[in-house]
Amino acid sequence: MQAIVLAGGLGTLLRGVVPDLPKPLAPVAGRPFLAIVLAQLRAQGFDSAVLSVGYRHELIRDAFGECFDGMALRYAVEDRPLGTGGAIRLASRACSETDVFAVI
Repeated sequence: MQAIVLAGGLGTLLRGVVPDLPKPLAPVAGRPFLAIVLAQLRAQGFDSAVLSVGYRHELIRDAFGECFDGMALRYAVEDRPLGTGGAIRLASRACSETDVFAVI
């Protein structure tokens, strides 16, 4: 199964708490929030995910690379904010045409 994880927001509400990090890297119980999400997806049987990223995407890619706990990761990078629908559309291009995907 595939997942699209929307992780491209600016995180303006969290900027006062984690000013140098994109929202998906904000620590929760000592781990990046995105790591918690990916671990849950993996536990539910997802074998790949497309991370829809934008703001400071290079930090997210550096933190997670191409694989997380055996789950293949791909990146759909927004060069400008596309909104939720646009982000899903862009990321869906990286998904297999023969498999359904969940949007998280």
